[in-house]
Amino acid sequence: MAELLDWSILSNNAAVTTLIPDDHTENYDLFNLTDSEALRYGERTWGINLVWGDPAKTDNIRFQRPSATKEPLKFEEMVAIHIRGGDFLVYQKRDTGINLGWSKTPKFEWKILGGNAGSVVKANQQIGLFNIVENDSLMYEARDWGINLKWFKDSGKYGRLSTLIRAGKEVKGWWDSL
Repeated sequence: MAELLDWSILSNNAAVTTLIPDDHTENYDLFNLTDSEALRYGERTWGINLVWGDPAKTDNIRFQRPSATKEPLKFEEMVAIHIRGGDFLVYQKRDTGINLGWSKTPKFEWKILGGNAGSVVKANQQIGLFNIVENDSLMYEARDWGINLKWFKDSGKYGRLSTLIRAGKEVKGWWDSL
């Protein structure tokens, strides 16, 4: 299992130390440690409607577990991630941007990594986000189309250089066919 610890779960309430799943209220931010910004819903032309924003202005994420119990989140348990303005974040094949999409209903396909399985996840702790459908960790990395997110196995792909190389091969193929 690829484990990349590129995230932290924040709360704008300084008293919050443990993370409690909720079926209705977004209380947290998914803060990316590489980009130093929080993930949030936002319109974009290419890829999933996700953008980066200031975590001090949001609290737009909630976690849900299949059992709907309210005990603190634990490492490696299955959770659904809901983003205010969008829906539940899920793996979804797409032509541009990272393979992520929305579901109206919770899909329990995410695990929080970075600690011993079953131990409590703390607010502000460095964590990884692992999707069991893609079987990979979500990370920040620049890309040409869509939000700057990639699966760990795609690191180094889909950037400006790879796009230029692909375009050059297409032009050469077109030229050779003349």
